[in-house]
Amino acid sequence: MLATRRALLLGGLAVAGAAALAPRSRARAALGAPRRLIVVFVSGGWDVTYALDPKPGVAGVDAPAGQVQSFGALPIFTDLSRPQVAEYFAAHAGITTLINGLQVASIAHQECSHRVLAGTNDAAAADIAAIAAAEHGQHLAAPYLVLGRTAFSGPFGALSARTGSANQIVTLLDPKSGLPPIGGPLLPLVPTDAESALIREHVLASAQAQLAARPNQRLSDFSSSLGRADALREIGKIGEIELARTFEAQAELAVEALARGLCHSVQMESDGWDTHEGNDQQGPLHDQLFAGLRGLVDALAARPGAAAGSKLLDETAVLVVSEFSRTPRLNGAMGKDHWPVTSAMLIGGGLPGGRLLGGTHGALEAAGIDLQSGAVDQGAPPLAYGNFAAGVLQAIGVDPAPYLPNEPFHALLG
Repeated sequence: MLATRRALLLGGLAVAGAAALAPRSRARAALGAPRRLIVVFVSGGWDVTYALDPKPGVAGVDAPAGQVQSFGALPIFTDLSRPQVAEYFAAHAGITTLINGLQVASIAHQECSHRVLAGTNDAAAADIAAIAAAEHGQHLAAPYLVLGRTAFSGPFGALSARTGSANQIVTLLDPKSGLPPIGGPLLPLVPTDAESALIREHVLASAQAQLAARPNQRLSDFSSSLGRADALREIGKIGEIELARTFEAQAELAVEALARGLCHSVQMESDGWDTHEGNDQQGPLHDQLFAGLRGLVDALAARPGAAAGSKLLDETAVLVVSEFSRTPRLNGAMGKDHWPVTSAMLIGGGLPGGRLLGGTHGALEAAGIDLQSGAVDQGAPPLAYGNFAAGVLQAIGVDPAPYLPNEPFHALLG
């Protein structure tokens, strides 16, 4: 097993390097329409054999209990012990594209998280949600709303709003909410509204004077952030939502923020998937995830979109991905370790659905893929993270060329 994993990793690195350096042999497809983006990051590494990449009876794979169930063109592994998987696909297979055999060429959490979300091993690069926000949402109050831990703003940090576990946005907008409780020691100064206005006028004037003398990106970001804070205050009720790290709470805030025009991109997170011990935990985790996904998609479908007669779901693509998958075989603790091939789903956004793109063969080894059609092509390299991220950008109306050198995964756009 060790030799096999080493060979697979080295092969993946070669593929990723070749994909990055190879000339673009196919014509670039037209960009998709600008779409909002929700990234659901499954943190820790899901076991794709539990739902998305069935391997029952395959030699060298310790698969869970279940059976392959077809939902249109999507073969999904289901079981009575995880009913929400089947419930999700029964409701939304037609708007879901499933991608198997995504090669991340590493088994390190942080590195793979960045690769799959940003499409590059350049640690300073922004993830695709941050890029989308910078391209299409700079005018919004909080262009990139980050609800979880795993997001990479890169050079677009000034556009990102990280709520954290206690809804720090509310504290930012209402300084009094950050004061000690009644009876505790008070801060020495709480400005009145008039005093706050004078302070702001003075600070802005000082910033403009400095900018006039010498351009400074940090000062520019600071000045523009004041306008976005005003927009946040106008939205107001967003702070009434109590934020916790539950998937349902994140989904509620994500939909509310998009519906109110607060942001263009949202990052959500489901954690606890690093099952080195007791891999059977993956069953309940899958059940909870797909229940949450169904709720999220249903909520998007229930809200009107910006265009007449459209729904928010028609204008919002939901990307679901994990940094890697789990090894084919169980270890001595009945868990599974890290595996450098994963799966993803792209849902809604008016994009073609009901499709299976890519695949794996043998014991979860990434198959070659045609980037134009998404069909398995054993004469081609596997789908590398750079091609995948570039394809997602293209599908949501962002030209990936300024950000990634890879040929996009055109099949995502259809």
